Amino acid sequence: MGAYPITIVYQDYWKEKPRFIKSRANEPRWLMFAVEDGRFTYQIDDVGGEAAAGDIVICPPCMEFRREVVAPLSFHYFVFHTHDNSEPGEGRSIDLLRSLFSFKYTASEQDRLFNNFRLLSRMSRTQDAQSKRWMQHFVNDIWVLFHLDAEQLATQDRLAEDKLMKEAKALIDHHAFREVRLQDIAALLHIHPVQLSRRFQHVFGIAPSRYLISVRMEKAKRLLVQTEYTLDHIARLCGYENGFYFSRVFTHYSKVNPSQYRKMYGIGSP
Repeated sequence: MGAYPITIVYQDYWKEKPRFIKSRANEPRWLMFAVEDGRFTYQIDDVGGEAAAGDIVICPPCMEFRREVVAPLSFHYFVFHTHDNSEPGEGRSIDLLRSLFSFKYTASEQDRLFNNFRLLSRMSRTQDAQSKRWMQHFVNDIWVLFHLDAEQLATQDRLAEDKLMKEAKALIDHHAFREVRLQDIAALLHIHPVQLSRRFQHVFGIAPSRYLISVRMEKAKRLLVQTEYTLDHIARLCGYENGFYFSRVFTHYSKVNPSQYRKMYGIGSP
């Protein structure tokens, strides 16, 4: 057994992909689609859904995997194998994926997940031996996040699906970059805002207000790195009225202000 629970045998990164080359697959190894931006629908075995930024779709070996891009997709793609391919090890992972997440895992630690995404993107540009070793580390961290969240949910007897909270997450994703209040989301779902907050936290391990901020901030980071837009323009694209308030939220979230972040990671940075 290796030092890590999984080993990558193939990896790739796709930016704003309009469609998949293959709309279906049935691979003998595990597949992982880690979404940075965009959306796609999927069906694994007899379970289906839609994945967006911050979602990880994991397909076990020898299961039919159908997928279709809904909005241009930026994602990390991994083929891997686990080091515990016996029962109950690998079987346990498959059961958790199906029963708890319908094969789509949303990490409770979104900051940690997107930090892994950024580091994976950086490592994929070089592809030397050291970078590949680091990529193993970051992908294994995603796998560890999945197992930590899954076991916590299972231990606390949270196996029952909460379809209403899945709808709440979809509504937040859809309205994240315009003016939106969680009270309005709760009203659309015909529940009290306190109930929304409690149930959302229960299902996803993160408060809906924190999740909304994380979605906006991760888009802001991509725009700071990939464009030369002004802070006011980025603020509006991320659902804020002005650059001043956006800068305060960003600094609190990222521990550096937007200008510093752009200097550290933006176009032309070392």
